[in-house]
Amino acid sequence: MASNLNAAAPSSQPVTQSPFEWLAGGLFFGKNSKGGIESIDSCKDVMSLLTGLSDNLGAILAEQSAGTETFVTTEQPESGAAKPTPSTFLAARLSRLRFLLYDERRVSLQQESRKSAPTVAGTALQGLTGKNLRDLMPRLLENLYVLPFESRKHVAAIFNYLMVSGLDGSDAVLYHPIMVGWASYVEANYERFMNVIVNGHDTSSHGATDIGLHSGAMYRSCLRHASLYRLLVSTTASLEQWVYPFLDVYVHVPNFDVSSDAMESLKLFFTAGGDRVPDEESQQIMAELAAEFLTRDYEEIWDKRFNASLLADSANYMTRRVALQILSTVLLTRSNYQVMIRYVASRANLMLVMHLLRDTSPHISMDAFHVFKVFVANPNKPPEVVKILQDNQVKLCRYLTTLHQDKEASDTQFRDEKALIIATIEGL
Repeated sequence: MASNLNAAAPSSQPVTQSPFEWLAGGLFFGKNSKGGIESIDSCKDVMSLLTGLSDNLGAILAEQSAGTETFVTTEQPESGAAKPTPSTFLAARLSRLRFLLYDERRVSLQQESRKSAPTVAGTALQGLTGKNLRDLMPRLLENLYVLPFESRKHVAAIFNYLMVSGLDGSDAVLYHPIMVGWASYVEANYERFMNVIVNGHDTSSHGATDIGLHSGAMYRSCLRHASLYRLLVSTTASLEQWVYPFLDVYVHVPNFDVSSDAMESLKLFFTAGGDRVPDEESQQIMAELAAEFLTRDYEEIWDKRFNASLLADSANYMTRRVALQILSTVLLTRSNYQVMIRYVASRANLMLVMHLLRDTSPHISMDAFHVFKVFVANPNKPPEVVKILQDNQVKLCRYLTTLHQDKEASDTQFRDEKALIIATIEGL
C-alpha cells in the first residue's frame, strides 16, 4: 500500500502563489501541509521514513515497468511543478534520514558526557535489518541507476555510515554495536550486496559515473571489517567474482575518476585495509588472510594480472604508480614473506622492475626503486637473478648514482638505502 505521504494534501482554499512561494513553503522551509512532501523535512520518525522509502521505491519500479516513470534528477521540484512524483518523495525521505543520522552524531560528539545508545542509528538498523524492510537497502542498491542523482549519494552515505560509525570518534563505543549489527547483516547477505557493489563499477551498463564512485566507497567500507574481508578472499571463486573485475576491467576504464577510484580500492584490498582498520586484532587477522590468498592464487594475481596489466607500458601513469606502491607495501609486509620470496626470485619480475626504474617519470622511478631494493637485498638470490645484476653491474651502479640526487640531502634514508644497494651490486 502506498504511503499516505505520497500525495500532497488537497487545499480547500485557492492559493495565490508569490514569486518566492517555493522558498516560504518548499521542501525545507515553512509550510508543513499534513501528508504533503513539505512535512518530510520535519519528520523525526525513522520507521515512517523507511516505510515510505519502501513504498516510493515500489512505485518507481512499477512506473518503470509500465513505461510511465516520471524520473527526476533534482531533489526539489521547481516552482509551479505538478504533483510530486514518487522519485521526489523518495529523494526527500533519503535526505531527511541521512540528516537525522549525521545530526545525531554531531550532537553526540558535542555532548561528551552522553552515554545513551543512539536512537536514530539504532532504529535505522532495526528497520533496515528487520523482517518487513530487510530487502530495502539491497533493492535501493540494485536499482540505484533509476534514482535521482542526489538520492544515489544519500543511499551510499547511509550504507557507509552504518558500516563504519563505530570505528572512529570519541563516541565510537556507542555506535560500535550498531556497526557490528549492520556488518553482520551485510555478511548474512554478502553475495547479494557484493554483487551489486562490484557491478556498480561497470559504468558501461548504466552510464552513471557517480554510481561507480559510490560503489567504490561502499566496497572500501566493507574492507574495514575482517569478517567481510574474509568472505572476499576466502576462495579463488570469490576473487574471480569480486576482485578480478577490478584488475581486468575497472582500473582500465577511460574515465579517470572511476579508474583511480578502482585503484584506491585495490590498494586497500592488497594491503588488508591499510591503516583504515583501527583494531589491532582485526589488522592481524586481515594481514594473515591477505598473505594466504596472495600465496594461494599467486600466478593468477601477479603473473597474469598485476604484472601483465597494471605495470605494463600500456597502463596509464597513475595506474602504474599506484601499482608500484601496492607492490612495495606487499613485499615489505612481514606477513607476506612467502609472497616476497617468490616474487623477488623471478628473473622476469626483476627485468620488469628494472625497466620501470628507468621510467622518465621521477615518481615512477622512485617507486620502482623501493621495489628494486628488495631484489638486491634478498640474501638468497637465485642464480638467474644474480646473473642479471652482474651482467648489468656497471650500468646499474652508474644509473643509481645519479638517481634522484636532489633528494639525498633532504631524505637521508633514501640516500643510505641507495648507497647500500649500490655497494651490494658492486660486491656481487
